[in-house]
Amino acid sequence: MKLATGLDIRLGAVVETLEWGPSGVKATTTDGRVFQADQAVVTLPLGVLKAGRVRFVPELPEEKRRAIEQLGITDAVKLFFHFEEPIFPKGIVELYVPGANPDEWWSSTAGHGVGVEILTALATGDKARELLALPEAEALQSALDTLRLALGRPHLTPSKARLAHWRDDPFTLGAYSKASVGASRARSVLAQPVGHRLFFAGEHTASNAWAATVHGAYASGRRAAQEILALKPPPRAIQPLRRAAQVMQPSP
Repeated sequence: MKLATGLDIRLGAVVETLEWGPSGVKATTTDGRVFQADQAVVTLPLGVLKAGRVRFVPELPEEKRRAIEQLGITDAVKLFFHFEEPIFPKGIVELYVPGANPDEWWSSTAGHGVGVEILTALATGDKARELLALPEAEALQSALDTLRLALGRPHLTPSKARLAHWRDDPFTLGAYSKASVGASRARSVLAQPVGHRLFFAGEHTASNAWAATVHGAYASGRRAAQEILALKPPPRAIQPLRRAAQVMQPSP
């Protein structure tokens, strides 16, 4: 399924201001372009919303601004290791190493029928910050040492390795949302439309059980689309033409 088929997608259009009101919505980009519509689906990451990188005119309702403030951002690091041959034992696709950093590993190539193996490691919270405090080469080496010890292969060496995080990315400013104490309703508040003009989607608007996941983000987009479609009047059914019988009145 190609979700982008038939869509008018503009790359490099960084929204700076989003105006909304009775007449619709107007998005203005940093290079002065203007896009107008009846409604807008706002999928800005939570970190961007918290930083106020996009100005809403008028500003969002107080309850929604409070929900944005209540939710936190989790630091996360992913480390990728490319090996020229399978590394995990046959039938194993995930590895947990309690107490290690990182402690969660999985094969991103399992089941794809390729001869190489790409292992992905994930660290979040304090463990992510510990790795981020190191130069990238040291962080990758530290993670590789963990893998070597766990598999009992001290000479295991990848052909490529890379570390990725989102804390400094201006278009995300963080990885996943997290619910702080007292923020159990914050995601449901963020998901609510504003004035039949602004509709919200993204992992931070998904239910608590699905938050911080790709499937939660995807489901939230479908929910926002359904909310907009519910505002539209249903199309009128076209009645089939019927041959009318003409009744002639007798002349007087």
